[in-house]
Parts: sequence; C-alpha cells; structure tokens
Amino acid sequence: MKKRLLSILLAGVLLLTGASGCGKKEDKGSAGDSETYKVTLAYIGDKQPDTDRIQNAVNEIMRKDINMEIELAPISWGSYAETLKLVLSGGEKMDIVPVLIDQASSVVNAKQVIDMNELIDQYGTNMKKILGEEVVKASNINGYVYGVTTAREWFTQSAVVMRKDIIDELGIDSSAIKSYEDLDAVYAKVKEANPDMYMIASCNGTTPDVKYEVMDPLTDGYGVLMDSGQSTEVVNYYETDTYKNLILKLHDWQQKGYISPDGATTTDGNEAQVKAGSAFSYFSPTKPGYDQRAKALCNYDMEIVPIGELFSGSVSWLTYGISNATKDPAKTMQCLDYIYGNTDILNLLNWGEEGKDYVVADEEKGIITYPEGVTSENAAYHLNEGWQLFNQFDMYIWEGDDPDVWKETKEMNDKALKSKAFGFTYDPSGVSNEISALSNVKSQYISALGSGTVDPEKILPEFIQALKDAGIDKVIAEKQEQFDKWLSDQK
Repeated sequence: MKKRLLSILLAGVLLLTGASGCGKKEDKGSAGDSETYKVTLAYIGDKQPDTDRIQNAVNEIMRKDINMEIELAPISWGSYAETLKLVLSGGEKMDIVPVLIDQASSVVNAKQVIDMNELIDQYGTNMKKILGEEVVKASNINGYVYGVTTAREWFTQSAVVMRKDIIDELGIDSSAIKSYEDLDAVYAKVKEANPDMYMIASCNGTTPDVKYEVMDPLTDGYGVLMDSGQSTEVVNYYETDTYKNLILKLHDWQQKGYISPDGATTTDGNEAQVKAGSAFSYFSPTKPGYDQRAKALCNYDMEIVPIGELFSGSVSWLTYGISNATKDPAKTMQCLDYIYGNTDILNLLNWGEEGKDYVVADEEKGIITYPEGVTSENAAYHLNEGWQLFNQFDMYIWEGDDPDVWKETKEMNDKALKSKAFGFTYDPSGVSNEISALSNVKSQYISALGSGTVDPEKILPEFIQALKDAGIDKVIAEKQEQFDKWLSDQK
C-alpha cells in the first residue's frame, strides 16, 4: 500500500505522517480476512524522535492479536484546529481523529465523522466496560455520537496553590480556608512578612478568575449553568453576583499590592512567577497527583487547598471519532476499542518501550522511571500525555507521583456532583457570527477585570453592554432551547 505525507502549511510546515488508505477496500464485517488492515491514528502532540520505533512495537502486538496495524499521525496543539479542518474537509485518508469539544458541531454538521452509536453497541466492549454506559455515548449532538471520551478525570475543582514553606514558617492553618474570601487574612500575614512578593500570580490568559470554576460553561462560557451546573437556567455569567463579587475582590487585592499591576499583560506563567519567588500562590483546578506537578513546575513544595465544589460538567472536552473517509468503519472501531483495553499498547503510546524509554522501579505499585543515562532532556520517546490516550487508568505511574493516583481519580469521578448538562453538547453553528463577535469583546475586557487592574464598578457595566451589543442574549436563548430539548429527551 502506498504511503504518503500529509503536508499542511500553517505558520510553518507541520509534517504529519499519514497513509493513502487503510489497506484494500473490503466489505463491511470482513474482520477475519487474511490481509492486515491498516488504521491511521491521529492524536494531539508533538512527534517524538523515535515515534516510528514505537509504532513498529505497537504493530508487532496488533498483527498477532487482531491482524491490524496503525500509522501514528501526531498533530501539534498549536495547529490542531486548522489541521483537523483541512484534513477532514479535504477527504484525506485519516481513520481515527481527536475531536475537541469546540470542534464537535462543525464535524457533525459536515458529517466528517461517522455516528458511532451502532458501532459502540456492536464493537465497543472495552469502551463500555472502562467508561460505563452513562459516559461511553455522552459525546453526542442530538443523539449523533461523534466521539468517545478518554478514561481520565472528568471533574473540576478549583483550588488555591500556595508555597508550603511560607505556610509552615508563618504557622498558617490552611484547613481554615474554605473559599477565596478566607484568603484575606492569609495574604495580609504573608505580605507583611514578604513585602516584595505578590500574593497571587496572574498572567495574560490565565488571570485568577479564569481558574475559579463554579459553573458549567456549556462549552464556550457564553451562557452558563450556575451552582456547579445544578441550575437549568442558562444565564450570562458576567451579569451574576458570583462574577461581580469575585472581580471586586481581585480589584481589592490589586489595590493592596497583592497582584502585580502587570497581571493582565505579562506572559510569565503563574507557576513560573512562583518559581521565581515573585508570587506566593495561584488559582488552579486540582486533581489527585497535582501536588507533584505543582512542585515540579514551581520548584517548591506546594500546599493545595480546594476552594470550590467538586463537580463534573462535560466529559467531552477530548474525544476520539472515526473519520467519514475510513474504508471500513467496523474494523476501525474494532481497532479503537482494542487499544482502549490493551495495557501494553497504552504504555507504549504514552511511555515508550521498557528498557529503552523507561524501567520498572516498583512492579507491585506500577511505578516506572527513566533508565540509567536517560533524562527528560535526551529521551527519544516520552509523550507523557496519558490523559488523552484512551485509558489513562491502565498505564504505569511515573516515579514521584502518588501510587494511588488512578484509584483516587476514579473515586473523585464517582463522587463529583454531576451538572444537569452532563452529556449535553451544544451546537453553536446557528450563532457562529455572534460567537465570533463575543470572543472579540471578551478579549478586550476579561484580562483587565480578571487581574483586578481596572475598577469593576466602572468597567463591568461597559463589558456587559458590549456583550449584549455583540449578541450574547441570542446565544443564551439558542443554548437554552437546545438544552431544554435535550433535557426533555432524557426523560
């Protein structure tokens, strides 16, 4: 079978290894034929130096087990949306594709991915077992299942992340912190002891308000469900007392010198500011194992204190769909389901080959680390994107992470309060012009308000009016209509 390269010119050239076909065109249901069936698998991530070696190792297993092979086609995060659009609209030979939630309506309306309903029923044995009946078909628009989500954390919980050495040194009782209002006394004490330090980090695109999640954004945030998704009324978040009180507090902190005056514009990330010693804390969603990630990013032990409800909005942020250009949907689906359930392949895709890319440090606990002489700087394969690779819970755990991280994550998935819109995917195609206008308006105001740089009493009314002029009420009405219909269909 001929092979070719899919070259897509964006800001630069993204080289995407593809295939001109998935093997010869065969009749549906011909899984038992002798010819090896080939599937092009796209995923989001940079191509590693030894991606081809890992692909060969995966294919050795797949040929023996199911007489199939895969062609790995990584797509960089920065060019994902444009690449997906060009590949699918151009009819390029792609079989399994990653679909982010903000792309779902466009690929469904254009029928660029197939409806997976019946395929899941017939061939989704592993998916149904791993994800559960409630989740496996949750990524749908009006019943059209455009993709299957991955096994990962499906919840969000906002937290304040603080330098533990300072907490301990000043004798601060972090257990008394239940909400962001409780941080006033903490910040006052830390600021007194560290007058040259900002209390909470803020940067362009990641101001504190962005990481304080207390509503279901229904994909884009232009019309939300308040009370951690427990309301069924779609409202303008920026008109709520919840948002106003938050940005009033941030402005107060800005006035007290707790937030940098450059918090709306600096490109230094929040963790980088803590690492540099210029900031004491930042807001972030948390999950099991996040303490180790925060430590690695900040170079300090970090105290993580939840300040928001544990709830699940959408499980569909990232899914895997089957391209309408696939030659044999049944075989492609069998391949996808097989990967969800194969531990060896999951570890190969995420961590590479044992002995070359990692070694097992603790077999009983499933802990791995780099082999002698291999580091993060010279590793030939170390994708470390388990959350997006089908079934993270069946992968090894990297040394330094909590050995119980997968167990704890599953427990939090089960415990999380489910949004009333859990399983609902909004179709914005009818209000695309308004969405574009709203995005432009938001970009003009949100960072300044969210960093406390401007006075909300003066600027917030201006922002709200600009949103109305851009059509937010029309978008909210459209969301409400779709959501009401979806709710009715669930009964």
